[in-house]
Amino acid sequence: MDYSHLRKEFPETISMDQLYRICHISKRKAHWLLENRIIPCRDSGKHTRRFSIPLEEVIRFLELRDAGVLEEVIPHGAFSGGSSRPVCPARRELDEDRLCAYLLECWQDWPDMLTTRQTAELCGYSLTTLNRWWSRGQVKGVKYRNELLYFKESLACWLASVKGQNIAALSKRHREWMKKFQIKEQNSNMEFSSASLL
Repeated sequence: MDYSHLRKEFPETISMDQLYRICHISKRKAHWLLENRIIPCRDSGKHTRRFSIPLEEVIRFLELRDAGVLEEVIPHGAFSGGSSRPVCPARRELDEDRLCAYLLECWQDWPDMLTTRQTAELCGYSLTTLNRWWSRGQVKGVKYRNELLYFKESLACWLASVKGQNIAALSKRHREWMKKFQIKEQNSNMEFSSASLL
């Protein structure tokens, strides 16, 4: 579905009231999406007018929701009724430095400077997402002959960071690396425990 009409109907930054009306969701679900950074926003911490939400992030959320990539992120049935507060299925945060080193080890055959298409192929995220990360300074890169080149190490550090691990819609490759890293860490801990018993 095309959501470009929202840019004409709403300002660049909207409130939570506008959010739940645009997305046709409950206030409780809108609050959960904002608190858990599924929709990035500015949180003032105040009781009134607490959230300032970029309209572009709302449009991105709607597009991801339509594509079905948020099904694993949003707890099924948590907002369908009842008075209890929905529980966020928190992801276990992995050690940033060790995960970054693991990614670089996995990527050792890739060049240190990656084109946008190489970067997209490597990590499984869209060109639009990569350009947004670069413009926000989350991933470092340089322009060379009208081509944006990303630093491989910077990409690994971003994906391994707490914020990177908690991207609302993780790419399939990003998710697989995190799972493989967890398995590797668990096996290492088991080996260490076994050795300590000898």
